[in-house]
Amino acid sequence: MGHTEFFDKNNYEFNNKSRNGIYIIHGFSNSTYEVRELAEYLGNNGFYTRADNLPGHGTTADDCNRCKYNDWIKFVEKGVSEMNAKCDNIFIIGISLGSDLAIYLATKFQLSGVVFAATVLKFNNEFKIRILNTIFHSFFPKIDKRKTYNKKFRDTYDYYGYDVYPLTGLNEMRKLTNIVRPILNQVTSPALIIYSKRDVLSLRANFDIVFDNISSNIKETLVLEKSTHNIFTKSSEQQIVFNKILSFFQERL
Repeated sequence: MGHTEFFDKNNYEFNNKSRNGIYIIHGFSNSTYEVRELAEYLGNNGFYTRADNLPGHGTTADDCNRCKYNDWIKFVEKGVSEMNAKCDNIFIIGISLGSDLAIYLATKFQLSGVVFAATVLKFNNEFKIRILNTIFHSFFPKIDKRKTYNKKFRDTYDYYGYDVYPLTGLNEMRKLTNIVRPILNQVTSPALIIYSKRDVLSLRANFDIVFDNISSNIKETLVLEKSTHNIFTKSSEQQIVFNKILSFFQERL
């Protein structure tokens, strides 16, 4: 099959007549499935929202393995530039890999606000990803997502996007983290940082790294108790997240 039931190959735009734009970036090996409801919600509340599948996403894991991190950077730069040409205010939301890209974009564009959700700058297993995967990804380019999770809960966990992790693509994400972590201090836009205590992929350390190192005068936080890594998808806390993002952006207009 190649992907889970939580997968979407489509790109989305809502309320594109608004002059207040929000560019939303999904996570690694995921798709617009995880951000579509957020894009629609914010669109229904007066914003122009756009959510695109990143290069190598919404297609196949093999496609992802053929991508370079610069492909992702160029893609989101183009998307934000297009939005910037038609909007008075630009906001960015990124989750996981999307949050890493949002950090980069926040150093390149004048933003009215930015949301960093479930950021991954430090991996949950640094040795495996920074050392072993760097050496072996060309020999073992994919791994079943289920096999990477603790046996205690792997059968109860919801998996999004591809049903495997594209490990060559993951190595490109590693390279991206090396690019964006040193430039965190160049981020000056008002920032909302979101983290969930149940997230097994984005360590609490990432929340602290972002909060402590960005130079924004306005830094707000939202810490969740029950959500997993996919903070924007259906959960008992989804509406809390949506409402917080909406109010944070509305206050910046």
